[in-house]
Amino acid sequence: MAKVDAMRRGWVRPVLALLLVAAGIVAARSLGLGDLLRLENVARLKQWIESYGALAPAVFIAGYILATVFFFPGLPITVLGGVAFGPLWGTLYVWIGATIGAGLAFLVARYAVRSTVERWVQASPRIAKMDGQVAVHGWRIVMLTRLVPIFPFNLQNYAYGITRIGFWPYLITSSICILPATAAFTFAGGALSDGRGDVKRTLAYLAIAGVLLVLISLIPRWLQRRSKLAGDLLKAAAIAALLGFALPVDAAGDDAYARLLRAHVRPGVVSGIKLALVDYRAVKADPAYAQALSALAESRPDALASDAERIAFWVNAYNLAAIKAVLDQYPTESIRDGGSLLSSIWKKKVATVARTVYSLDDIEHGILRKAFKEPRVHFAIVCASLSCPDLRAEPYEAARLDAQLDQQAAAFLSNTTKGLEPGADGKTARASSIFKWFAGDFAASGGVAAFIRARSSPDVAARLGALTDAGLSYLDYDWSLNDTARSS
Repeated sequence: MAKVDAMRRGWVRPVLALLLVAAGIVAARSLGLGDLLRLENVARLKQWIESYGALAPAVFIAGYILATVFFFPGLPITVLGGVAFGPLWGTLYVWIGATIGAGLAFLVARYAVRSTVERWVQASPRIAKMDGQVAVHGWRIVMLTRLVPIFPFNLQNYAYGITRIGFWPYLITSSICILPATAAFTFAGGALSDGRGDVKRTLAYLAIAGVLLVLISLIPRWLQRRSKLAGDLLKAAAIAALLGFALPVDAAGDDAYARLLRAHVRPGVVSGIKLALVDYRAVKADPAYAQALSALAESRPDALASDAERIAFWVNAYNLAAIKAVLDQYPTESIRDGGSLLSSIWKKKVATVARTVYSLDDIEHGILRKAFKEPRVHFAIVCASLSCPDLRAEPYEAARLDAQLDQQAAAFLSNTTKGLEPGADGKTARASSIFKWFAGDFAASGGVAAFIRARSSPDVAARLGALTDAGLSYLDYDWSLNDTARSS
């Protein structure tokens, strides 16, 4: 019963806010303001505004604020600002009114509806993830949707209020980015008043307005060329605007790389080694492969907000780069065949990330091992060989990264054909050579043996109670390609 009462109370504020805004809209329409606020009535409105004398700017700004809150079209009022006050003062007054109105609408949505959205967030991991992405990229989305005036201005104000975007980042970004369009339309209005009778001035105002409008129209294409992230956010924001919400789509869950992994990674056995195999021939023919590489090339890892996001990104980047290193020479027996006497495949620049070309060593040693000190990464990056840890049939994701890394480590240590072969005495084991090559990376975990005992599944750990580093020896490493074509 208490829960039902709480749910009912939770709906009170959104319903009241909706009724208040709806009442304002109905009242304004019934007074004829909807018909009055049209471009053909600008001359009448100018006379009405000017009748207030020194108070005219304050009346105009107050009217603009109310129009923004109650969903009246901003274009006629913006043009009116230029007609009534000239292009410069008109731009200033319009900008003040639009900024305050956008802030008020945001606050109405934030305090009336956000608590309801929070419950949806808590109930749905998918919405929680989208909500988190909005929080990370919020000001960028605001910038894009404000600079590209194809998104309904009034609707955006309320939509941003229900997201996790902070008020001040929203308001500051919004106020800056509405200026170009505000100035364009106000200068167009100013050409009708200040420029009247002065051909040169009229043409100058129209030229400024025209240049600004052309520049604004070029912003979407320019942003997409400059940044894959901006392009994705722009598309997401466009979709969200059509839906009435400024929430980004969950691109990570269904991108080209995810489709590749789902379609072309499957379990198998080669030379007695159990592993996840890759159908390289099918990958090469799959359009998703080129799309995944293109997305990686245009990615923006510098925009990632947390270590979990960065680790997940660079592990995925390494694994896709390793696939590319194979396909650049496919068919081949081993990824190492792509190297030479003077330079190994690991040092060869094979993949473009954020418009910079990286080698596998660059990613593994220069980024993942150097920056994050996370030993479980060794069981997530896959060097396209039989003795490597298995390639997951899904990308790594920040929200699940810890669980994914735990699963990878435990699965590798449970694989007696390449990960770990416990001795019968509980004191010894044959482990993957990865533990020998990178023993120092496990020092923070108490050493290799301690890491193995801690990260093994319970049944394996029970057989290793007395294992120490001195009891370790190492399995041979098979560098043959992890190709489905080799499966028995």
